[in-house]
Amino acid sequence: MIDLLSRLVAAAPSALMAAVFLIAWIDPGLFGAPYVKNLMLVMLFEFVVMHSSVMCNAIIAVRGPLAVRLALLLGLTAFYSSFVLAFAYAFHSWWPLWVFGYLFVCRFMYMVLPGDLERKLAGATKVWIASALAYLAGAFITILVPLPRLGITPDVIAAMDMSKNMSGAWVDKPWIVLAFGAIYFAAQAIAQYCFALDGRASGRGAQHAGRGR
Repeated sequence: MIDLLSRLVAAAPSALMAAVFLIAWIDPGLFGAPYVKNLMLVMLFEFVVMHSSVMCNAIIAVRGPLAVRLALLLGLTAFYSSFVLAFAYAFHSWWPLWVFGYLFVCRFMYMVLPGDLERKLAGATKVWIASALAYLAGAFITILVPLPRLGITPDVIAAMDMSKNMSGAWVDKPWIVLAFGAIYFAAQAIAQYCFALDGRASGRGAQHAGRGR
């Protein structure tokens, strides 16, 4: 039961994000056009978070003084946060920092849950591979496969006011990035539920299991 609850907690932040993208696609008026526009940038931030998670997991896995690992993690976080600060300055808003932080919660929620660190690190690799494949597949599928616009009407697109400063498929058809986000975060939530705690148990647990046999 504890293992099941841990998996559900690990997957919950990503599942919530998938729901937000899906709701924005179906009923953008619930959040408003500016928030729909911000969700497009969330997928760009997620690429940065996905890239940084590889380095973070490597630092956590390194055997050594905790202080050294924490210093490395803080330095890496500061490096990637500089990109987000640039976005915050460009948009004259703090929302990119909050989004970036939440995406880190989506990615690393299971790392703070009770359990064996080696087991969670083993699962982290599988989660990263699954999410990377989902990102690439989602990007191509949503561009190549015709998708319904649902609630993203021409009036909503006009209210987003992106055509002046941006161009591309996401600008012309913003519903595809909402579909992309819904697919990607749903896939990540499934991967976190299945793999977040996947791996060998600790040596003590393994020994205990061996005695039980």
